[in-house]
Amino acid sequence: MYKRNFMLLIKLLLQIGILILFIGSFIKLFLTLPSNIFLKIIFSILYLWFTIGININLIMPLIKAIDRKAH
Repeated sequence: MYKRNFMLLIKLLLQIGILILFIGSFIKLFLTLPSNIFLKIIFSILYLWFTIGININLIMPLIKAIDRKAH
């Protein structure tokens, strides 16, 4: 029981950390861009595209592995 709760805590902390990392990085980079609206739109689309790609291909399998260990 303790091991399962510990693994679920690790999973939760990992998810929160990833969310903070990606949102914080986006805001920091977005604010350093020049005030060209077209450039900001393109950056936002590309950042969203790559963020989703990283989460689906790298992070989600890691979280699923933690889930399997917890059960």
